[in-house]
Amino acid sequence: MGHIILIGFKHVGKSTIGQRASKELQLPFIDLDREIEKTHLQRTDNSLTCREIYASQGEKIFRDLEHETLAKILSAEKQILIALGGGTPMDPRNQELIQNHRAILISSPQEMVYERIMLRGKPAFFSPDENPYQTFERIWEERQSVYEKIAAETIQNNGSLDEVVENLVQTIKPKL
Repeated sequence: MGHIILIGFKHVGKSTIGQRASKELQLPFIDLDREIEKTHLQRTDNSLTCREIYASQGEKIFRDLEHETLAKILSAEKQILIALGGGTPMDPRNQELIQNHRAILISSPQEMVYERIMLRGKPAFFSPDENPYQTFERIWEERQSVYEKIAAETIQNNGSLDEVVENLVQTIKPKL
């Protein structure tokens, strides 16, 4: 059957929804960002968040680490539910890895996502030479078409968490 992969923009709720749904589905859950941070810690003995790795080492090093970590996770034989970072599906190498699995897009209203992102300050992947909202809109547009191309289904996260988790579970369960 392959793994179940949650994709979508940063702060749409992939990790929270995935953790809750995995319990109901009795599937192991993996957050790719946490795995990237663990891999980085093992290699460097330096504990950094994904944001810090990206900011301090640059996009190329971060994306290579992300791809390597994703490939390792997807090689697992036992079916898992995995939440990807928002930029992960943009790498053609990752698109190739994802195509053999079931991708589900988690989507939220654009304005809500922007507000959630900016609560923690301007992300490392936002352009320093551009207004943050302009950067957000540009990246949103670039990513949305890729997400829609990859995803088998879309789950809207604009209601209660319980409702969204239930919708995801009902989408996945019949095909397990």
